[in-house]
Amino acid sequence: MNPPALSLITGTPAVANAPRPCSDDVVREALQRVVTSKRFAKARRCTALLRYLVERVLLCDETAASPPEHEIGVAVFGRDPASYLPADDPIVRVQAGRLRLRLTAYYADEGAADPLRITVPQGRYHARIALADSQPAGPASRAAAPLLLFSPLICLCGDAQAAHFTAGLNDELGFRLYRELHSLSLASADRATPPAERPRALYLLEGAVRQDALLLRVSLILRQGAGGAVLWYAQFDRAHDSDLDSDNAIGDQEQMAARCMAALQEHLPRCLSLRTP
Repeated sequence: MNPPALSLITGTPAVANAPRPCSDDVVREALQRVVTSKRFAKARRCTALLRYLVERVLLCDETAASPPEHEIGVAVFGRDPASYLPADDPIVRVQAGRLRLRLTAYYADEGAADPLRITVPQGRYHARIALADSQPAGPASRAAAPLLLFSPLICLCGDAQAAHFTAGLNDELGFRLYRELHSLSLASADRATPPAERPRALYLLEGAVRQDALLLRVSLILRQGAGGAVLWYAQFDRAHDSDLDSDNAIGDQEQMAARCMAALQEHLPRCLSLRTP
């Protein structure tokens, strides 16, 4: 699959590539492993953005400046170049944040053995390509277990709109947890995964979503480890007086995620300290 609209790259002509740890073909193979993984299987926008940023690095000097947000909005997300205003439309910033989250989760799980690492550093729209740490994974070099494991919320009703809301809320919560906490792991949404194969963590955040004719209710539970003591249990209601598939579905999911995070932060153990601004 070709990267989206690379001809729209502005301000940085194609020049000889700066030294990279491997050939362009090897980089593209690493990229293909990422975008065909389970973590990216349904993340169409994140996949498109990652392909664009990697191909841009391969086309241009790796030390070139990050592409403008406007360029990405037009080239990757099909925004109208004449009317698109990044200040009013945050799609690039939102998708870049979600891409960083998915990359972190991929290399912590499926891509743990990948020889290359593709990252998008905070504050830049630029793909960084580097060799993975080649140290043997002995006890001294093995990464510490994450402090918090977020298990995606379960939708307890068969309503398609509620299921869509739950999926979007899971994405918003995962992104906010990654942005705010120092140590986070994401559990697979596949409930058939045996507990022994799930990442181990000191604390587990899980919950459910259900609705009736009047309310949509989100329940969150913070446990001390998988199946451990309940440290915090809260419910958040939303009036079911509008269509969950409305034009403001993302806004509704963001508002609920913000309410959940504000309450959760008051009950997190001290070891789960928030990132400093």
